[in-house]
Amino acid sequence: MDTSNMNTVTVQCTVDYATVESRVRAFCSEYQNGQILTELVKNDDSTGEVIFKAHAVVDGVIKGTGHASEIKGSSNINKTSHIECAETSAVGRCLAMLGYFGKGQISSYEEIENAKLQREELNKKESDLEADIASLSIKYKKAIDEENEEEIDECQIEMYEYYRHDAGLYKAFKATLNKEQAKYIRNREDKQMEERSIKQAKTEIRNQAYAKEFAEKQKMKKLNG
Repeated sequence: MDTSNMNTVTVQCTVDYATVESRVRAFCSEYQNGQILTELVKNDDSTGEVIFKAHAVVDGVIKGTGHASEIKGSSNINKTSHIECAETSAVGRCLAMLGYFGKGQISSYEEIENAKLQREELNKKESDLEADIASLSIKYKKAIDEENEEEIDECQIEMYEYYRHDAGLYKAFKATLNKEQAKYIRNREDKQMEERSIKQAKTEIRNQAYAKEFAEKQKMKKLNG
């Protein structure tokens, strides 16, 4: 197998990764009647995940197979081209199984670059999340110190949104409170719970009175009927 005409790209100045385009070109050069067939195995709208399978076929015989998956929105390029990226990666891995790769590296240059982009996007999201948490924490503590009930409610609504995604984040918010702030929130929650219990008891009493009144009316109707 002649792979000397494959283009490679050096990543981090240590490893040469062959591009998918060069792998395809090398395969087609060696096998004039060769075919590369791709199949969309999975396309989940709810999760954004796509999975592609690729076959390298020579004279009707499958010589190599490769799979690849991508998540829509996991990086900038995957916001619009996650299907194309998955298909390209599947082709690259398929041809790598036939020996078309640079210096022992099965992953293609495209796969490595896409993985780097996804890591960068993840790091950015984590950094933005940390900044949002810090900002909300400052706002929350300030509202407590000023006993601003409306502002506290707004902060807790925002905190609940974080809690829905990660319960640990809610605990992180509470951990930033000093002793006095934490005590204020505990007392506030106890008072709200007591108010809810009183309201529930009053509602139950009203319902019982209504049921008794309704039963008496029904009884009178039967007696007068």
